Amino acid sequence: MTTTVALKDVKRGDLFKRKADARTVFVRHHYNREDKTFTCSDWCDIGRCIFLKGSTQVFVDFDI
Repeated sequence: MTTTVALKDVKRGDLFKRKADARTVFVRHHYNREDKTFTCSDWCDIGRCIFLKGSTQVFVDFDI
């Protein structure tokens, strides 16, 4: 069972998904003060990263 939480409540270095049935897993990294977003990188492709607001709902507590 997956749990939905705000991205700001996910600890740095923890894994999350954007959708419950998504294959792509992301890792939460540091907070960017300039544009008020979190840097999140793809767990399988370290060169791919996205920037999400802290209020974005993400899914945690899943099996890889």
